[in-house]
Amino acid sequence: MKSKSVSLLPLMVAMVTCISCGRGRTLSDLGSSDSVAVEDSVEEDSVLFFEEEDEGLSLERQKTEAFADFIFAFTHSGRFQAERIRFPLPVTDAEGQESTIRSGRQFREEFNLPGNDYYTLILGDKSQMDVLQDDSALHAVTLQHIRLGHHKAVNYHFTRTDGRWYLASRRCEALQPYVSDFLTFYSHFSTDSLFQQESLARELFFSMDDPDMGGIEGIIEPDQWPSFRPVMPTEEFVNIDFGQTFPHPHRIYFLQCGLSNGMLDIFTFRHEDGRWKLTAYEN
Repeated sequence: MKSKSVSLLPLMVAMVTCISCGRGRTLSDLGSSDSVAVEDSVEEDSVLFFEEEDEGLSLERQKTEAFADFIFAFTHSGRFQAERIRFPLPVTDAEGQESTIRSGRQFREEFNLPGNDYYTLILGDKSQMDVLQDDSALHAVTLQHIRLGHHKAVNYHFTRTDGRWYLASRRCEALQPYVSDFLTFYSHFSTDSLFQQESLARELFFSMDDPDMGGIEGIIEPDQWPSFRPVMPTEEFVNIDFGQTFPHPHRIYFLQCGLSNGMLDIFTFRHEDGRWKLTAYEN
């Protein structure tokens, strides 16, 4: 990001209105979506659960589908979704009980993700962002429905065959211990303003790519943070796990990425003096 260093205090009022994040309709607003193998009309599967038309969602021209393009189509078109689930779909619940989902309609009834048009990434290194930008080497990705306060996630496992992504299973599984410990902190951080204020670095790096003002970056003090603070995910969200690792045990990057609107918030957390602290925010 090209930017210039400026004094942030005069810009506080102007910048407050620039920070926002998108929200979509609930993904449980699916239309009927049975698999092609059942007798129910596949026309019912074309009902979308967002208000957009089913234009531009075809991936037929892509020899190797990018996961970001695939998941956008998968969550916007019931017909496309029905074609990309491997039935019978293996399912494992929180108690470890195994079962199967045999039709799109049954999947629709149990497909219960938060109604947001963004996803999160929890990374151990910024360079891992490049993996999703060019994911041609990936053959498996997990979409995690995470509820803060829980140490498990509902994981939707996708695999790529001949360049095409398919939903292969849904399992309730434990989070990685390192991620689980961080999310215990994050749950408190995102919902308690006093705790959040106490968990800021003394000098917090701030960077924003503003269309009117250009690149802006600088250092703000903790008491300035409320004027710049964006809306952060709370309670539950969807996270993408593509096998990323955490080579630096005292640092985590928490990203909030727009599903279709180009939004990107990057929060950098460091473990200092026995506790996590937010050290940088980039938009």
